Amino acid sequence: MEGKERISIQHPEAWELLVSIDSRRVNYILFTPAVAGSLITGAVKVTDDTLQSLEDAVYDTPELLNEYKRVRVVIHSPHFVLLPADTADDDCMALVREAFPDDDGDMAVCELPLNGVKIAYLMPRGMQAFLGRTFNYPVTVHHLMPLCEHFKELNRGDDISRMFLHLSSAHMDVAVYRDGALQMVNTYPFTNAQDAAYFALNAWRTHDLDQLTDELQLTGDGDTRAIMTPVLREYVKYVMPAVYPAAAMRLGRNAMQAPLELILLALCE
Repeated sequence: MEGKERISIQHPEAWELLVSIDSRRVNYILFTPAVAGSLITGAVKVTDDTLQSLEDAVYDTPELLNEYKRVRVVIHSPHFVLLPADTADDDCMALVREAFPDDDGDMAVCELPLNGVKIAYLMPRGMQAFLGRTFNYPVTVHHLMPLCEHFKELNRGDDISRMFLHLSSAHMDVAVYRDGALQMVNTYPFTNAQDAAYFALNAWRTHDLDQLTDELQLTGDGDTRAIMTPVLREYVKYVMPAVYPAAAMRLGRNAMQAPLELILLALCE
C-alpha cells in the first residue's frame, strides 16, 4: 500500500468492497451502508501490466481479501464496443472479438440501464478466473459504465447537447449526449493536457456540437482540468465543472479522494 497503515475491518460481512483495476494500480474503497461516513480509500501500485503482478499486488493487501458483503470490480479496458441493450450477450462477445481480433483476453458484458445500452469489453486473459477465486462472488463492470450512468442523470430535463470529459493524468473519457441520448463514448490516452484538449475539440466538431449553446463539462484530475479549461474556452462558450454527486459525501468526507467511477458505482444499487 502507498504509505498507509494496514486496515483492520471488524465484521467485514457488513462491508462492501469496490476495486478499480488498470495497468498501473489497484484503487479501492470500503464502506458499510450501516454507518454514515465509513468510507475508507486505498491504492496499491502494480509493478507492470502482467496478470502475475496484479495478483501479487492484491495478495499482498490483506484488506482486499476479507469475505465482504458485496464486491464489485471496475475494469479499465481500451478494448470495448457499445451496443444496444437488446443485443444478446453471446452476440456482444462475438462483436467485441471481431472488433479486436488480436486480443485473446477474457470477454465480459455489462449493462448501462439508464442509457439503454451494453458495453462488451476485453480484459487480460485469466483475469476473470483470478477475480473469481480471490473475491466473494465479484460483479465486474467496465469503467465507463458508472461514469455514463452519472452523465445520463446530469443530462436529464432539457434539450441542450453536452460533452462530458472525465480526466486522469494519462487518459480522458469522453461522452457525448444529444436530446438526452448517449451518442458516443470513448477513452483517449494522452501525454499532456494540450493533446487532451485537441482530442476533445476534435470529438466536439465530429459530433457537430454548437460552440455557443451546447455545454462541455469536466470531471477528474484537477491539474489537468486547470490547464485544459482556458484552452477549451477559446472555442466553446460554456465550459464548466460537472456536478459532483452530493450523496457521495454521506459515504465519507474523503470521497473526493477516491476515483470517481468507484464512488459513482457505490451509489448505484
